[in-house]
Amino acid sequence: MDTQEREQALLEMRRTADAFYRSAIKIGNHPFIEFAGLMNEYIVASQLAHNEGLDFSACNIHNGKTLPLKPFMSDYINEKLECIFSGAKVMSTPVETAGT
Repeated sequence: MDTQEREQALLEMRRTADAFYRSAIKIGNHPFIEFAGLMNEYIVASQLAHNEGLDFSACNIHNGKTLPLKPFMSDYINEKLECIFSGAKVMSTPVETAGT
């Protein structure tokens, strides 16, 4: 994605996460609602990547590129995953890199 496409994607991602959250609240299943937190943290990481000129849409296991994450972000993601999947912890805290 180019810069303009990424900005549009971020806008739509925020709208989608907000709509999911509102819908999940109505369902009333707390672990399901936590997925909104995961989506929003992904959006935060995507915004960080975008701010650094990185194409966040290319940051995945298939391309070998990673999103910039601050250590506290991994902790937050783990909190959400532990709630959703009853104690599963799948992320290690990354070493913070320059510019992130």
